[in-house]
Amino acid sequence: MSDPVIPQLPALGFAADLNEQARKALGEFGEFVTVNDGEHLIEEGQPQDSLFLIIMGNFHVSTKATGRDVLLGQLKTGNMMGEVNIFDPGLASASVSAHSLSQAWRIDRSSLEQFLEENPKAAARVLVGIATQLSKRLRKTNEKVAMAREAMMDSF
Repeated sequence: MSDPVIPQLPALGFAADLNEQARKALGEFGEFVTVNDGEHLIEEGQPQDSLFLIIMGNFHVSTKATGRDVLLGQLKTGNMMGEVNIFDPGLASASVSAHSLSQAWRIDRSSLEQFLEENPKAAARVLVGIATQLSKRLRKTNEKVAMAREAMMDSF
């Protein structure tokens, strides 16, 4: 009998710039999670300490902070989620639900810290990849806020 084959972390998102050896090392610190259509991967207001990389599928990010369900965005293959709590531990600020049969790779904060300590060169590439995705999201958010503010000013 042979050992079960563990899927390798693909070259996507924050793992895109890692070589095969570094992706294999990183992959060993996390796990693959399958999420069915309609299931929540992250629940707003619940403890959350994991970073996720979407391997396949589509997710919606929403919040009820205003008292009603508000769609904040849609995520797809290669995007990450959970980055807020991986760097600022606490309760999830939004819910994330699958909108198709989906798969994500998950790493919790302590496992990420262990990877960073054991693999400093690869860790630097991972952190730059995460920072790049965060910067792109911030840029898009700034554009949305500016458009919303301008629309509000035009309505007066």
